Amino acid sequence: MRQVTRCALFVLLLIAVRPVFAARDVPAPAQCTPQVNQGLANLIDSGTRRDVDNIMVCGVAIEPTRVHRGGPHGDHHITTIAVQLQNGQKVNVQVVTNDDLEGVVSAQVNDPVFAYGQGYIAHGFWAAGVHDVHCSMHPGADNGWVVVAGVKTPRGCPGR
Repeated sequence: MRQVTRCALFVLLLIAVRPVFAARDVPAPAQCTPQVNQGLANLIDSGTRRDVDNIMVCGVAIEPTRVHRGGPHGDHHITTIAVQLQNGQKVNVQVVTNDDLEGVVSAQVNDPVFAYGQGYIAHGFWAAGVHDVHCSMHPGADNGWVVVAGVKTPRGCPGR
């Protein structure tokens, strides 16, 4: 019983302290430039195999968004964008949205896409990807978002 009480007090303390550690809201850039993709370039160059919070990307959709049904985290939409890096290299990047967390987000060919979330190294056709483009759910991560053809999702996060 004492342990249950301690756990309950700890959870209440975390809830009370959470605003102190509230995630930042990072604005979407006005235009897509290779400098916007610098964090992505650093991630790719690092060769890391771990996910990295607070990665921003921008580019142009090269195909219509594809739907991935099911899985342990529900349905997702995957948008492939061509991203220009500062070194002149172009890479393909997945922008993955979760239907339950962001709602259905889709793009058409040539739509401009900006995304901010958790970056990861991908395989095959994609050099990398960005997911967790929703309000922050863990310490250290800013609030994420995706902008397709000028429409931002989510529009805002709780407490903002």
